[in-house]
Amino acid sequence: MSNNQGVGSTPPSRRSVVKGAAWAVPAVVVAGAAPTVAASPPGLAFTGRACKLPGNSSSLFKGYVFELTATNNPGAVGNTVTVVSDVAVNGEPTGFQVVIKDATPPGPCPCGCSPATANPCNSFCTPDGTTQRIFIFTSTQSDSQNANMTLSYATYACTDCTTPVLTDDLASGPVSTPPVTIGGGSCSIANVLPFSPPLNDACA
Repeated sequence: MSNNQGVGSTPPSRRSVVKGAAWAVPAVVVAGAAPTVAASPPGLAFTGRACKLPGNSSSLFKGYVFELTATNNPGAVGNTVTVVSDVAVNGEPTGFQVVIKDATPPGPCPCGCSPATANPCNSFCTPDGTTQRIFIFTSTQSDSQNANMTLSYATYACTDCTTPVLTDDLASGPVSTPPVTIGGGSCSIANVLPFSPPLNDACA
């Protein structure tokens, strides 16, 4: 409280302060709409869950599975296609396969083009306004209980697959990798096995 105020002064009531503040605010500010926020481009994010695939869980992959989400905000750029590259586990480059496990809402993803670097092992299509659960299976495994996966990706609008609308590098950070087995194991990722859709042996 300022020492310049007189001792005998009476502070204004709370109602007076509120009334005065409301009266002092210009009408244009009160009535003005919030600025429009541009829709964000689609992107990938790790969920923090990963599991180890023992040798008897798959004849194709003896490695890890990492869970990601792909989010394509409605009205951003329409349907998109994403190409994943430079996947490494604990700093070691690895073979990999990208699989769409499920989507909300479910539905087809028509795409009028395909990036030059896309193939069935490293790319996927995300419809406008959809969030997908993405699995990345790797063909590298270490003795460590934890694993850190890094990757790069580029996302293109399905109307123009020459210039990406987003490029980024991701790292999972060290995550625990409990084993997954057909019996369940202690893997925290739901519905890894049986593999559906089936894995492509050309990607191992």
